[in-house]
Amino acid sequence: MLILFLLSFVVMIIGVSQRGWWFMEMTTTFFVGAILIGIVAGIKEKEFVQEFVKGANDLLNVALIIGIARGVTFLMDEGLISDTLLYYASNAVEGMPKALFANVMLFIYAGLSFFIPSSSGMAVLSMPVMAPLADVVGAPREIVVDAYQYGMGLMAFITPTGLILASLTMVNVTYDKWIKFVTPLLLVLTVFSMIYLTISVYMF
Repeated sequence: MLILFLLSFVVMIIGVSQRGWWFMEMTTTFFVGAILIGIVAGIKEKEFVQEFVKGANDLLNVALIIGIARGVTFLMDEGLISDTLLYYASNAVEGMPKALFANVMLFIYAGLSFFIPSSSGMAVLSMPVMAPLADVVGAPREIVVDAYQYGMGLMAFITPTGLILASLTMVNVTYDKWIKFVTPLLLVLTVFSMIYLTISVYMF
């Protein structure tokens, strides 16, 4: 069973790297792999379906968020909203130093993550607009990804729309008390993130 599980990853890696596979093919690979594992393990059909559905429940929220985000992206593309945003944003960042651009992206993503706490949803919504802006200023697109990760990560400490409130409730810590505790750490991490982004611009 473990061999079949590992073989699914091997097939996926070969397919993506050499055959141009993407979500549909990868999903099919793991779905077929799961069925084969169930057959080899001798799991009955009813039990297999129940376990499969139980496992899929953990991913349902993520899939729903990505689906909604893709719907918004589709509307933005078809309504030329993305093109409009990209046009005006390009004018705004044109001539901006690469290091400044990287740090501006950091704070933009930090601000957006307050309203869109889902990292997968944020990526689907923002990358089609943000990534081309890096080309405008001559910065590598990897910088936008780094800024996205750092911005989301920093705000995850304090964003009330994320999991932080539920986590604080579980340990009986008030939100204002947590803010006082985490603010110094957040400032230090922000400074380190800005330094790293500034250096990375000239490393890629």
